[in-house]
Amino acid sequence: MDNLKYYNDSFAYDYDRFITTEKPKKADILEYPEKAKKNRSKSSSAGAMRVTLARNIVVSVIVLAAVCGSLFLRAEISSLKSQINGVNKEITELESESVRLDVEIERKISMVNLEKAALELGMHKCEKSQVTYIRTNEFDTAENADGKLTAEIE
Repeated sequence: MDNLKYYNDSFAYDYDRFITTEKPKKADILEYPEKAKKNRSKSSSAGAMRVTLARNIVVSVIVLAAVCGSLFLRAEISSLKSQINGVNKEITELESESVRLDVEIERKISMVNLEKAALELGMHKCEKSQVTYIRTNEFDTAENADGKLTAEIE
């Protein structure tokens, strides 16, 4: 059942009704003795200060160790990178030297250079008059340095 549709008044609360004008009674308020208050505040504040100081020191040491470790690792990385760059430079130099030597070897053993060297030594190309042909009947035979004959059947 919905009674709100028949209610036309405001839903605002009057908070003045909840304000009490009476002061609380002394019996309702508990108070610590003065000595207990002083001892507790001093001991608790001193203990809290010690704990806070110890915590701050530990955190400072951890942060300092992290910063020092980070700096050390960055120095190591930079030194290793410089070593890698040096080795890469050396590799490049050796590869270029290898290419140069390959070109030089090809130049020295080219056919033109071989022909020049042979002519300088008094050599010349074989002519047809220097070739001797041997005919055999059924078998091709050859004599080894040992004096044995070898034969192949066609």
